[in-house]
Formats: sequence, C-alpha cells, structure tokens
Amino acid sequence: MHRHACGLGHYWDCEGSAMRDYDSQPTECVCIDHGTSMEDGDHSGCTIELLTCPLHLNAPTDPSSDQANEPQTEEDWVPIMAPLDLEEMFNAWINDSEPNIGWCLICNRPIRSENDLIPESNVHNCEAARELEPKLAAPSQSSQHSDHGASDVENIGTTLDDGLTDPEP
Repeated sequence: MHRHACGLGHYWDCEGSAMRDYDSQPTECVCIDHGTSMEDGDHSGCTIELLTCPLHLNAPTDPSSDQANEPQTEEDWVPIMAPLDLEEMFNAWINDSEPNIGWCLICNRPIRSENDLIPESNVHNCEAARELEPKLAAPSQSSQHSDHGASDVENIGTTLDDGLTDPEP
C-alpha cells in the first residue's frame, strides 16, 4: 500500500492501481522517482503522485454543492487554483530557449535564476506576486494565527513542495 495526494487537499491510501484522467480503467501505480511499481520496495520517501481519490473521482464540481463545502484540505496545505491556461504555460516553458529554473504560474514568464525569487522563498519576484502580499496580510490581521499573512507569499512554493513530497511531519 502507498499514498497519493488528492487534488482536493488530502492524502489517500492506494492498493497498487488507480484511475488516471487518460485511462478508462485503473492502471498500475509506478514510482515517479524510480520507475518501478509502487508495490515493489519502500517508496515512503519518494515523490507522491497527485491523483483524485476514489471518493472525489466522480464528485460534483459545483462549488455550491454540499460535498464541495466540506473541509477537505489538510491543515498544513496551501490551497491553490491552477491557472486555466496551465497547458499553454507548460508549452511556453518547454519552448523557451533561454536558460531558466522554472516558470511563474502567476505572471506566465520564465524564472531565469534564484536571483529572480523573493528572498528566502520559492516565489517569483514578479509584480503580480508582490501584489499578493497585502491581500494575504489582510486576513492575518484579524486572525489569531500570527504565522499566516505576508510570509505565506514567501513560503507558497516551499509549502507546496513539502506537502506533496513529504507527507509525514
């Protein structure tokens, strides 16, 4: 048995095969890091595949539905919404001929080096990302949790990376 991360913000246990968007039947789970079956050996420290869990596979996507209003995100996860043009962004990144370390999903431009990141973070230091800082700080002023707010902008990439590659604290 191994774990997957559901796109709705929680982990789920899998017994060796799962449904994937591109298949009509469940297919064998293969370790992203080793290229071997997830059922062969210990893959607890390996990258976790993001797959919708069986519970949510055919769930309504209407935000007004009762099921959509249930809290489903693990406490240490940062909820995000993937850009609608994610595939276009991915293709732009692949086709970019200049050296880069990544692609900003906020401004849709390449991240050329670590110098292009907000200091001590994995977030691109673009105008759009800097504009998020006050929006994230506003809710924290009324919150009892002092660890939320502007620092969330600095930790978005790290939190996502940690949440998906290291599910155990």
